[in-house]
Amino acid sequence: MKFLKGLVLSLLGFLLFLSLSIFGLAFQLNYTILNPKFVVTELDKLEISSLTEEVLSEQVPREEFTEEFRADLINTITKLEPLVKEQVGAATYSIYDYLLGKKQSPDLALTLKNTLLSSGFIVSVVDELDIPALAGEFISKQFTEEVPKEMDFATKYLEDALDNTIIELEPWIKEQIGDAAEPIVDYLLGESQSLRVEIPLEPVKESLKDNLWQALLKSPPPELAHIPQAELKTYYDELYQEFSEQLPPTFEINESLLGTETPGEIATALAEAEWALAQARLYVGYFQLGYKALIGFIVLLILCIILLHHQVRGATRQLGTTFLTYRALEYAGIFAAKYFSGLQLAQIPAIPRALQAWLPQLMGDFLAPLEMLSLGLLIGGVVLLIVSFVYKPREPSF
Repeated sequence: MKFLKGLVLSLLGFLLFLSLSIFGLAFQLNYTILNPKFVVTELDKLEISSLTEEVLSEQVPREEFTEEFRADLINTITKLEPLVKEQVGAATYSIYDYLLGKKQSPDLALTLKNTLLSSGFIVSVVDELDIPALAGEFISKQFTEEVPKEMDFATKYLEDALDNTIIELEPWIKEQIGDAAEPIVDYLLGESQSLRVEIPLEPVKESLKDNLWQALLKSPPPELAHIPQAELKTYYDELYQEFSEQLPPTFEINESLLGTETPGEIATALAEAEWALAQARLYVGYFQLGYKALIGFIVLLILCIILLHHQVRGATRQLGTTFLTYRALEYAGIFAAKYFSGLQLAQIPAIPRALQAWLPQLMGDFLAPLEMLSLGLLIGGVVLLIVSFVYKPREPSF
């Protein structure tokens, strides 16, 4: 009978150790990958601006962008990074609400419209943009292509004149972008079947006319230097009128500009993503059910060990030994994971430095819940072992 009891206790101890090992992994996943707060916090620690700067300097040819444009782009990303991370965090929490069963539908289109594609967020992004720095070169190219041959003399002044025009009209440009954002998003997400947003170009034409004239007047080309100012102004007005008439009265954003097939492609992508999330939600549900069942099974094993021993010393000694053994092996596993992951990262020379700095932090934070659990079991194991040695059973009274 004593041998059978010892065999059963050994089996229960082994099952408890095995259950604790499985529970440790489940506990870690529950507090990391399945925890939106963990995901959002880790993304916040990644320096997107530093990563972008490194990628641009190493992978994009120097001749593609000027140094000034690169600097302006990095500066813009740095300013926008907190705004973008905030919206990504909101979208992440919304998706996890579905995965964890807190809402019945992922509705990714609505999630995007309420976060990264919300009109308020787009307006905030546009307000932070340096329009002259980021769009000046593109706009200058578009206007230069429309200059008639008769106005070739003004081409060398056009870039500076356009820069001044964009600076003057920057608040107006941002307002136009903000007004166009919502109908564009509605079209792309399939909430409207057509798109037509007209942006009047008259303010641009008038401002450019004045700025180009001031540049011309300040330093006229040699072939026009001898012409009286009044005559030159008349000549310039006539040529600019011809140039202005070649430009459309409005800039129209419509289906053909964005692509008639784009909403369908986006809808397909969102549908596929929602299907994948539905499958993930199913497995997450199984995981949560198994997680709760495992906790119940561990508690049951502990109760069985206590009941079979039927005395404090034996039960606390076996439980304390099991907890300490688990703690020792788990700590060895954590140490090995950190050590070998560090070696693997060191052997990847192509990985950006920003990621090299972020990934070890990510690994440390990923293993932190397991370390916390191991520490708790260590303390519990030590306490149980101390109790097993200092506890004195009461003398039976006659």
